[in-house]
Amino acid sequence: MIINPGTQPVPDAREDLAAAALEPFLAAVRERAVELEQVPIRYREAGIDGDPVRVPEADQDGRFAWDVPFSDGRRVRLRVPGVELDAMRGLSAAVPCLYVGAEAAWWHDAIGLLAGEGMRLKPDQPVER
Repeated sequence: MIINPGTQPVPDAREDLAAAALEPFLAAVRERAVELEQVPIRYREAGIDGDPVRVPEADQDGRFAWDVPFSDGRRVRLRVPGVELDAMRGLSAAVPCLYVGAEAAWWHDAIGLLAGEGMRLKPDQPVER
């Protein structure tokens, strides 16, 4: 079995660092969501609707949890590692992953995962040749 080092517990994690990363993360998610909405074969069924809600009882392994509300009533659990923002955005496999729902992902991939929530394929799209 291969273990992604980015999914390991985060030693000395701090909630204030995770909270500080939340705003730039969600700003990047909103930017990416706009880009995804430009893809002609997809449409947005639901989007982020309100501020994330802190869920301390869901904290795990040095990652601090928030529920991100969506316009269809769903809440997507986001766990953010309690490390400096620059460390979270690093390019090493050892950089602590964020969790979007149950899926571990590095910073840029996590942005895409959350931005893609609520997107659907348009039915009956003609194939361009």
